Amino acid sequence: MEVSEYFKINVKLNDIDHPFSLTVKRNSEEEKIFRDATKMINTYYNEYKSRIKGMDSTSYYGMVALLTARLYIEASNDKKELENTIAQIEKELAAYLEQNT
Repeated sequence: MEVSEYFKINVKLNDIDHPFSLTVKRNSEEEKIFRDATKMINTYYNEYKSRIKGMDSTSYYGMVALLTARLYIEASNDKKELENTIAQIEKELAAYLEQNT
């Protein structure tokens, strides 16, 4: 019997009755990433729920979604800044090597 390249995992988010079934690629980092993401979402959800009382679960998940989007955008901006810095260093290094060879 041939082993599939993909398999299913189940992840559970707080206050949602049924786990999500996700298909991930075998022997990849996908499973760990989804499990870490689930843990992160549940952690932030619990933090918001303990600090801000009286909201429904949709509102807490909305807050988590906004935080996650902010973190993604910040990381993306940091990556772009790092790439620009590396490109500048490579340019300066090339100029230095050209002058000193």
